[in-house]
Amino acid sequence: MRKILMIPGPIEYEQNVLSALAMPTIAHTSKEFLGIFKETLEKTMKVFDAKEGLPFALSGSGTLAMEIGTVNFIKRDSNVLVVNTGYFGDRFVDLFSRFTKNVDVYKPPLGDAADPKVVYEKVSGNKYDLVTVTHVDTSTGIRNNVKEIAKYFKDLDTVLVVDGVCSIGGEEFSMGWGADVAFTASQKALGAPPGLAVGVVGPKALKVMEKNPPLSFFSDLRKWQGVFKNMLELKPGYFGTPNVNLITALNVSLTNIMNEGMERRIKRHEIIAESFRAGINALGLKMIPNGSYANTLSVQYLPDNVKQAQFLQDAERYGAVFAGGLIPEIREKYFRIGHMGSVSSSEVMISIGAIERSLKKNGYNVKLGTGLAAAQEVLAKYDFGMPQ
Repeated sequence: MRKILMIPGPIEYEQNVLSALAMPTIAHTSKEFLGIFKETLEKTMKVFDAKEGLPFALSGSGTLAMEIGTVNFIKRDSNVLVVNTGYFGDRFVDLFSRFTKNVDVYKPPLGDAADPKVVYEKVSGNKYDLVTVTHVDTSTGIRNNVKEIAKYFKDLDTVLVVDGVCSIGGEEFSMGWGADVAFTASQKALGAPPGLAVGVVGPKALKVMEKNPPLSFFSDLRKWQGVFKNMLELKPGYFGTPNVNLITALNVSLTNIMNEGMERRIKRHEIIAESFRAGINALGLKMIPNGSYANTLSVQYLPDNVKQAQFLQDAERYGAVFAGGLIPEIREKYFRIGHMGSVSSSEVMISIGAIERSLKKNGYNVKLGTGLAAAQEVLAKYDFGMPQ
């Protein structure tokens, strides 16, 4: 039996994406590749709903995207605010500690989303050069109200950076809300294999970048800016060799997204997430978010008597691979289900079934079919079938 990968990235990929990855490598300066890269950058702008700015796609993970999306817009003495709702908020703090001592943190209680009014009060009362907010934290499944937060920054000099690694491509998002920088990684909701840091830098952030001394070499966007501008004009550009095959695969995946349409894609993610939550709640499991649930993953505690390692091992044997926790103090008390990209009702059924059987095998009192029935009710409510 083939196991399905249901972790929050990397994910399952569509066949045409995998086929593109397997194509022979072509020259990164060829007309063919320049055309592919141009299309990729243009489609990136569409997925980010960006009308202006600089799109980028660089070899690296989401962590590289975090660095690119921050160090270009601060100085050694900059004042920054991290809106922290999980492990990757902690990572922002760690990142900034390399460059400045002036780091403030707004960290709501575990399970709570950031209050946009609190963010506004902090920004209004302090002179911050840059603020980061994680749209969906992969460690907790909490979705912050970026739309409400971002509107406060439209008339400020402060640069707002949105970590969209676990959201963009599966959650509603628009650069027009007021974000100055946003980024993601190829292996999440964009639906391509891991290895690309993808994002958009808006006009305000580009102006700030020109005034700041570089704090990095590879991550210095000034080095890359001309390359991406050239690509958009079908002209060769070079600072480092692009990942030809991954960009080709990403281009195909972005085409899949365009063909489905962003509105339909986001609605599909919403329905899948609702069906997962229904199944999980029916099984009596408590979710980490106190509302503000992500549509790209579900994060829930295990019963007290169930050991995480054995549960995950059994679930994999029953057909679904899930992820353990990331929050250090509760790392082994919860598990995470990724449901982004081309995920469909089939993955819901296999996953909930694997959860039920693994819980039962590990001594949890569950009637098999309870979670499946609840998930099916949601899918039936929307008459949800396979993506067309």
